[in-house]
Amino acid sequence: MPTLQIAAQGCRGCTLCVDVCPTKVFEMEATQQVAQATRPDDCIGCCSCEYICPSRCLVVAGIDRQLPFHRLDEASRLVSRFLQQQPSHAQISAADVEWALRDVRTRLRALGDSATETMGRGLKVVGRTSGTLAAAHLPDLYENSSLDSVLAKLSSRFAGSFPFTFEISEETVTFTFSNCAIQQIVEEDNSQIGANSICVLFHEYWAGLIGEYCKSKFAVAPNEKGPCSFAITLR
Repeated sequence: MPTLQIAAQGCRGCTLCVDVCPTKVFEMEATQQVAQATRPDDCIGCCSCEYICPSRCLVVAGIDRQLPFHRLDEASRLVSRFLQQQPSHAQISAADVEWALRDVRTRLRALGDSATETMGRGLKVVGRTSGTLAAAHLPDLYENSSLDSVLAKLSSRFAGSFPFTFEISEETVTFTFSNCAIQQIVEEDNSQIGANSICVLFHEYWAGLIGEYCKSKFAVAPNEKGPCSFAITLR
């Protein structure tokens, strides 16, 4: 049976869990304006509340979590052979890719502006939470949680859009991107690479992503190696 754990001191009273819950498990406590699970027996374990919580102070326990192994490249190839059909990505044309890139650039600009406007100092939390949630979509990386193994696999996975090299020195990892897709957007806007809100989101995303695989907490650290280079260090 699912059980809900809420760290009240971390709740910022945003009401997102109240709004997203399909079975209306949550209510806002009137005095302190923090979320409370007033109908815990109605929880169906969908984890929507946990995923949407910006403070990461809500955890759904007592459930079996299934990783999306259908997202593995090997599994995708096996399914395409079984169904005798090409996967969707194999049917995308160069024109489709260019249209998608233009669309993504526009959306990223809007994301950076709106996140800065609405979240303010919480911008970094948004990026880090995004990385933590994204980790479940690459389940093969959980097979070996050593830092060098995770980084090597991520380098291979992101080679098409964010090719990077990395250096591990004691408790610090330094990334250097040779052709960062975000850099192009920032340059077009005549903004400072590395300090732009999209860059901040991107750096925190990587800290959250790698931290989730390695079960460690990383913080983004200053780095002097260039505009498309940043570091994360163990807290």
